[in-house]
Amino acid sequence: PTISVTALHMPALNRTAGEGGRNGTARNDTIAMDIKLENTNKDSGIHYDGLNVSLWFNGSRLVGESPLPAFYQGKKKTAHKQAVFNGTGDGWEAVLREGSNASQVVFRVVLKTWVRYKVVWWNTGHHSGEYVGNVPVGTDGERVGKNGVRLK
Repeated sequence: PTISVTALHMPALNRTAGEGGRNGTARNDTIAMDIKLENTNKDSGIHYDGLNVSLWFNGSRLVGESPLPAFYQGKKKTAHKQAVFNGTGDGWEAVLREGSNASQVVFRVVLKTWVRYKVVWWNTGHHSGEYVGNVPVGTDGERVGKNGVRLK
């Protein structure tokens, strides 16, 4: 499959709104990510045994994780999934500290899954997949760039 992050939304990093994602006194720690999965195979569908999406800052600081349920994707089809989670722990606090002064913050997105390919009447064995990419986020709390960021 070809996988890309088409949107990443972090209200807590939105400095253009004035209060950095604050609504009254509460900080909005929600992170929303749109993921596009393309099956370019013309002869086989893909069974995803669930997806685990994680977001990392500075390489080793976990910001948050989101599991997505299993699904089937037909041949030559595109699926859009949304991962929503809350920023937590030391990684998230580091993002808020360092991101408050930076013009852009870069996150590493890691998507792990197990897939089986459906070819005519049978399914292949399980194949593991790990897809990784760096996604920049600007001062508006949104992914920077016009096109999606491909995970490889």
